[in-house]
Amino acid sequence: MTDLAQAIQEPEATDWLESMNWETPTPAAVIFSVDPKKEQAALVKTIGARMREARELCNLSQSEAASRFGYANPSKLSKVEGATDTNSVPMWLIVRAARIYEVSIDYLFGLTDDWEIGVPRGAQSWLLEAWNKARLRDLATLDRLHREIAYVSQHTTELVTGIADVAQALTTWRERNPSFDETPASATVAGRTERLQERARTTEAALKKFQSLLRLGTGSK
Repeated sequence: MTDLAQAIQEPEATDWLESMNWETPTPAAVIFSVDPKKEQAALVKTIGARMREARELCNLSQSEAASRFGYANPSKLSKVEGATDTNSVPMWLIVRAARIYEVSIDYLFGLTDDWEIGVPRGAQSWLLEAWNKARLRDLATLDRLHREIAYVSQHTTELVTGIADVAQALTTWRERNPSFDETPASATVAGRTERLQERARTTEAALKKFQSLLRLGTGSK
């Protein structure tokens, strides 16, 4: 048998497999240092707060929600939401709340801030953050627009006032100089001044209408 055939039939033994540590590491023990009674009270408060938030998200009053849960009056639901009874919260109530309010049980227990069922964790936080950024961007745009409108409004008012002053000055000049109408181009000056006044009045009316629409849209007076 050749050396090559012998090497194929009898591969060289390696000890790297023996050097591997195949033992599964023992997970660290979870130790709870909080008093169970305090933890129970905190959990009841969390459930109560989340129950209230979920109800408000559904735009339901305590009476309407209590009726859907099967209560004759909202007193028990009020105690749960207010966490006045720190002993316990009925498990059936939590299950019904998840169905009626269409939220996850994890949300009711405070394990997640995502209230919708089937939404990946953190998705709603991302949406809220994106919405807040868009809102801030829109507010900044509206602020710039407001300043531009105020600038244009101010100069438009000054222009209208200036045109009125020019027209009044021309009227005074004509009164003090009876021969004005006989001078060359006097009719042209008077006609153009009158048309300018008319355009100024139209511009002023449009500006007032625009400002009224802005106040109506923003709810300001």
